[in-house]
Amino acid sequence: MIYLSNFNTAKNDPRAISIAALARRWKGPSRKDLAPKLSTLTAYKKGEITMMEYAFEYTKIIYGHDLDTLAEELSGHVLLCCCSKNEFCHRLLLGLYLHKETGIEVEEIGGFGSILTAPIDKVDHPVTFTLEQDDPGIGFLKKGDDLVGHWRELKKIGRHGIFTDTI
Repeated sequence: MIYLSNFNTAKNDPRAISIAALARRWKGPSRKDLAPKLSTLTAYKKGEITMMEYAFEYTKIIYGHDLDTLAEELSGHVLLCCCSKNEFCHRLLLGLYLHKETGIEVEEIGGFGSILTAPIDKVDHPVTFTLEQDDPGIGFLKKGDDLVGHWRELKKIGRHGIFTDTI
């Protein structure tokens, strides 16, 4: 199980790890490799990019990791950022995609934010990676299929990098 929360709710939890781009006064462990790029976060907060553009950029960070290893490393921890529970946020994206790809259970402490109004396994992912043409190297998927949920199969055939490539 991976838990999600914010600093206001769970900063004193001994399992807490920051995944925030900026975490002033945080003295605990951090995973900066799971934080959004500060430039992307700033552009989103200023309204210069849409929620979907922000989500797509952050999703590329997620898929830059070995998701099985990441899920194992984060299991039992509470992942913190600064966003409120009712705000679209990268921690929710991270939890959602790790659940969709690895099956690990994810729970937001105190309830889900606005994009996760149902149990996480019932939520559609906000960013899809659509296969734009039939690919002979990916025999189990066809043009128009979403790659999300197939990370393990793609890893087996050496194509898991497709998430961070331009599709």
